[in-house]
Amino acid sequence: MSEIEELYQALEEAREADQVASACLIYEEILTQEDTENLFSSLLYATDLIDFGNFSQAEATLERLGELCEDDEEKELLLFNKATLYEKTGRFADAEKYYRAAHEKNTTRGELLLMAANMAFQRAEAAKAEYLVREALKYQCEKDEAYASLGGYLASQRRFSEAREAFLEVLKADPSNEHAAEWLEDLEQVL
Repeated sequence: MSEIEELYQALEEAREADQVASACLIYEEILTQEDTENLFSSLLYATDLIDFGNFSQAEATLERLGELCEDDEEKELLLFNKATLYEKTGRFADAEKYYRAAHEKNTTRGELLLMAANMAFQRAEAAKAEYLVREALKYQCEKDEAYASLGGYLASQRRFSEAREAFLEVLKADPSNEHAAEWLEDLEQVL
């Protein structure tokens, strides 16, 4: 096994063990030894930099990689990483924009719209968050999570009977969901 193959194996083991700092160091070693940059590995490196809290280096890495991404899978991961970076740094409008753009690259992932909805809600845009959740429900996503978010967004708009219906949908998908049951108890008091 070559040295670079050993590094990739060590990288995989570090990522599986959730050793983000070690993974970042191994990525940096790989990047110095490879003749050509492995774009997917570099995107994963940016993911680990974000998780590690090294936001400035993550942003610089993503900017550099943006011009290299050619296929939709690479572009989706790039856009997702940018959205995650902006979310973690409190730039919720930018995060929403990039989660939505990532969804456009892979419309099978409705959870990207759920993430965008959360970013809209963080900016006190409950109606927009509601719209995004309803859009997400048209795609593949965790229905109980989507309906729970929808219920919360509707309740924040004082649309309590609609929120109740959303939380009932959560219980249809997951009858043991205590969070939804608690919401329903609270909503019964205001209806």
